[in-house]
Amino acid sequence: MKTQLYIITGFLGSGKTTYINGLLDNLDLSDEKVVIIQCEQGESEIDNAFECNSNVHIIKWERTKKSVLKLIEDILKKYRPHSIIIEHNGTESTEKLLEDLQKPVIQKNCVIHNIVHTIDAQTFEVFIDNMGAILTEQIASSDLIVVNNSSDFTKSRLKAVEKLLKTVNPTAKIARTAGDTGSGAQEGNEGLYIEKQTKQLKLSDVAFFTFCLLVLCYLSVSVLKAANFELININLSRFQALNTIFISILIQAFPFILFGVIVSSVIQVLISNETIVKLFPEKMGLGFVAAIFAGLLFPVCDCAVVPVAARLEKKGVPVPTVVAFMLAAPLMSPLSIASTFYAFPGQPSVAIYRVILGIIISVIVGLTFWIFPEEKQITLNRLAAVNCKCGYCNTGASKKPASKIEAVFKHAGSEFFEVGRFIIVGAFLSSLVQTFLPKDILLKIGGGAAASIIIMLLSAFVLSVCSTSDAFIARTFVNQFPMASVMGFMVLGPMIDIKNVLMLLGNFKKRFVAKLVFLIFSFTFIILSFFSIVFFGL
Repeated sequence: MKTQLYIITGFLGSGKTTYINGLLDNLDLSDEKVVIIQCEQGESEIDNAFECNSNVHIIKWERTKKSVLKLIEDILKKYRPHSIIIEHNGTESTEKLLEDLQKPVIQKNCVIHNIVHTIDAQTFEVFIDNMGAILTEQIASSDLIVVNNSSDFTKSRLKAVEKLLKTVNPTAKIARTAGDTGSGAQEGNEGLYIEKQTKQLKLSDVAFFTFCLLVLCYLSVSVLKAANFELININLSRFQALNTIFISILIQAFPFILFGVIVSSVIQVLISNETIVKLFPEKMGLGFVAAIFAGLLFPVCDCAVVPVAARLEKKGVPVPTVVAFMLAAPLMSPLSIASTFYAFPGQPSVAIYRVILGIIISVIVGLTFWIFPEEKQITLNRLAAVNCKCGYCNTGASKKPASKIEAVFKHAGSEFFEVGRFIIVGAFLSSLVQTFLPKDILLKIGGGAAASIIIMLLSAFVLSVCSTSDAFIARTFVNQFPMASVMGFMVLGPMIDIKNVLMLLGNFKKRFVAKLVFLIFSFTFIILSFFSIVFFGL
């Protein structure tokens, strides 16, 4: 049987040693050997009863004197333990420790049983504001998060802490120490109270499962037809058309997505938020100009712009300027402009109109927030501090060029697969509409200019994938809808869609998000209606 590894992370004084005492209390120490590796000396100590137990061995580890690989090898040879508990140093990278533990020499004899992160609720808000990079990396790597010292917290304050933890690590269980039970909690094995976990199906997961099921059915039928199986007599012409449209969208969009996530990762890892903030003048007029054209210098897509915008507002950039930047940057990105030219060959006016309409709508929405300002700060500061959850660019420990380049590619890979799910689902839904929805129904529903614009705006909210790929999806609607409404899909999608709303709710107050969504939809509809009359005579 392999040795079980327990990794306990958290800052000094967060309750790591207390948790270890509770863990030891639940292990059968009469028959099991346990080795505790302590990387720092905390306020609490291992209980004397455990220290005196012949089956418990405590080792003080200094990384500079011996590597973790050598240390564990020596422990395995000397003690042959059933369990190894690593009390990790709260200021060091958990990612580096996990990489070391993935080495073959360790995996051959050990398996990671559980990764636990402990926090002191009283100091958590201070740490997340000042040491967010280190803290979020440890939280993101955990299986269980233990919240200590929260007995005097109000329900709303405790809920805000737990919401932040779920933002960083949606899959981890959250536990509170005895006395902080609250509602909906169940007693755990270590004297903790763990929040009941309810499985929630995401729309993207359901859509992706449906897509995989349909692909499996299509391939099965194709194989049976190729084998001349007589019982199968199905006309697959529409499915073949669906396949052609779907593959064509992906082939055209993926190169831009790949290049886009690499550029976004370079900005995320190598360029600090403070450097970006300095580019925005305090004066409102110059601030709008800088916000509009910032997308040319920082080609972030609509997925990456929300955390950056939250950081700008937190650093003191005026809200109207932040709004203008958040809406215009994805459309002003060189990648977005290039993808539009590529999706509409021979029609350069489409890319030009898209940029102009995006600038107009961004400025008008920003001016609305200037005329009707928010009285209170709109950013949830501690949620805005979580810039990235990839686990690679938040380590902040190593300044070596090789480590930074490695972080860029790891971040890009993580973001590519995350965005890739949405583009596959979006392209598939778009292909379904183009293949199976009769054109006469589309023409009847979208026969009028106003109706067609509304339909495409709603479609953009649901089907939009990324500012660099929306043009390819919109291109498939050209034969069914007027160009003005198709333009609405390309303009509104990068500004606001389902995933943007979810990201906004994680960084801003609900009132601000609702106001922003209403203004974007309203002004986009009004401007596109005017655009369709002036340029197309509809």
